[in-house]
Amino acid sequence: MDNTNSSASILGGIYSQHLTQDITERTYRIFGDADQLSQFASKWQNVAADKSQGHMFEQLETIKFNFDALKKDSDLYAKTTASMGLPTDPVDIIISNGKKTIREIQAKSCNSAARSVFALSQEKYDEMLRLAPSDQHSKIEELLKQRIEKGTLKAEDYEQTLRNLKKSLQHDNIASEGTTYQEALDATNKEQADKIANNYKFKSALTDMHKSGMKAGAVGAGITGGISLLTEGYSVIKGEKDIAEASINTIINSAKGFATGYTVTAISKGITHSSSHFLGEQLAKSITRSSAPVAIAVGVVNTSKHIVSYLKGDIELEELTDNISHTAITGTSSFYYGVLGQLAIPIPVVGALVGAGVGYFIGNMIHQSGLVALGDSAVVKASKERRDQIRAICLEVIPQIQKNRAELQSLLDEHFAERKHIFDSTFLAMDLAVSNTEPDQYIDALNSLNERFDCELPFQNFAEFDQLMQSDQSFDF
Repeated sequence: MDNTNSSASILGGIYSQHLTQDITERTYRIFGDADQLSQFASKWQNVAADKSQGHMFEQLETIKFNFDALKKDSDLYAKTTASMGLPTDPVDIIISNGKKTIREIQAKSCNSAARSVFALSQEKYDEMLRLAPSDQHSKIEELLKQRIEKGTLKAEDYEQTLRNLKKSLQHDNIASEGTTYQEALDATNKEQADKIANNYKFKSALTDMHKSGMKAGAVGAGITGGISLLTEGYSVIKGEKDIAEASINTIINSAKGFATGYTVTAISKGITHSSSHFLGEQLAKSITRSSAPVAIAVGVVNTSKHIVSYLKGDIELEELTDNISHTAITGTSSFYYGVLGQLAIPIPVVGALVGAGVGYFIGNMIHQSGLVALGDSAVVKASKERRDQIRAICLEVIPQIQKNRAELQSLLDEHFAERKHIFDSTFLAMDLAVSNTEPDQYIDALNSLNERFDCELPFQNFAEFDQLMQSDQSFDF
């Protein structure tokens, strides 16, 4: 199951990378909001803090709202009009879902509740959600009710403000935790703004890792559990295991698949956000769209597993080296072929999955062949051992073969030399018999030749030959 789990980790990781892309995109938006907070602090550092804190108040509320949306996996997103280049717009904050505007908010942060009440209660803010510092909320409610009861000229505006007043930026079940006047005032300091920004970036990155890991864990559990269900079911059918044992194994493998999927994706997201911090967001996004973080994360997770197994004494150093080599080669091959597959098949996820699958198969063959490896694989080592054994046998047998061949050649030469002599002498005798007209001498020479081949003529002299020819009996030559 190890190679199966490794392959499932890579393919599941690539699919999960796409599946959780929306979470990462929301995280990057929070990164942008946090950077905007730092930029505002720098932009208005020469403006009186009690004036610029209003912008910081709005930006803080949107960051907190968007962070809550990230935690709850919501598509809602809040953005200040100031960050959109519209600082004088009657609307201070817009909550949207995609391109659709869901809610418009007017936010005011003054150094007293009375001033906040007056600033919020303007006719031009018709039915907008009203937002003020959270520490002033109770006092603002009290003042609004008092002024409404007195029936002042602005009673209708006060009623509208009270009706739409919120302690924090919220919509449906998504809400910021509220922001106090002092928090907004402190954020006007560049160092404090940077600290707040970095804190929300860090928390958002961790949330992305966890949320993405949970989704990927479900995918990993499904893939590994499905494979395990088939293999364990087949074992039950063959009678090798009972249903209880097969069920337990399936549950354990599913749990391992969840843990692997969670860890791989969480690490890959961590790699993505680290690259965003050190390399810049645009380059990090390019890396994220590839399967590089997944390949690295799978390598880290699987290598860690092998190292733990080695430390526990479950495997030897040789097997550890072989496993790490296999992980490195198949992971790298899956990454490059995943990119090639996506280019060849321009269908989101499908191309990368097909390419990664092919890459894993090719990487596995390369590792098994020993062409590229951190040392020889088990298969290559076994092949080399067999080669050395055959070589030793050959080195021992070759001299014996050469000796036997020389002896055989000597015997053949001797044999054919003897036969040549016999033929030459016999043919000479036959030629002399013909020359001297001696048929019996000719027959004797012919008989001598036949005897060398274990044959015998049916006659020994010319008289027998003549008698044979005159006989009525049939004969075979």
